[in-house]
Amino acid sequence: MGKPEALAQSAFAEALSALIDIALIRNRRAGNDLNGAFTYLLTPKQFDRIRKICKEQGWGVPNQRGILIDLETVAHPLKSRMGKDLCTAAEVLEILLAAYSPQSQVGLNRPKYAQAIVFNTRRKVRIGNASFYAVAVVKVRVEGPRKYLAPVTAYHATEAKIRNIS
Repeated sequence: MGKPEALAQSAFAEALSALIDIALIRNRRAGNDLNGAFTYLLTPKQFDRIRKICKEQGWGVPNQRGILIDLETVAHPLKSRMGKDLCTAAEVLEILLAAYSPQSQVGLNRPKYAQAIVFNTRRKVRIGNASFYAVAVVKVRVEGPRKYLAPVTAYHATEAKIRNIS
């Protein structure tokens, strides 16, 4: 990874970490709106793959490369992973960083309609004493002429689960 890419990854990590801190604080104070923050831009290869999947499935084909990373993007995985899997906030951050990565691949989330997944098989994340792959689930949203990918959740998965992804 070159210097510009390393700087971008570092800035992305800092921004996600800040969102996690805000989400944890707001989780303690019910009733606050979760607002947008920044956009993760898919690589051209990732965007081409997601467009191909959408065409093959007959879904709306995204016309925007960005995925909005807002407080809900981190709040849902925080709540789910910390509640169900007893992950720490730092482990959830690692899942998000690994999933939303230029090294990640894109596949179809088979059991769900209009959902794709972004998964990283190059970098594993440590959850407790075990290693897993990071997965982000995104879905196609259509608002007038705007067709974009919206985050659904993020989680850690075994190698067997990743193999079942197209």
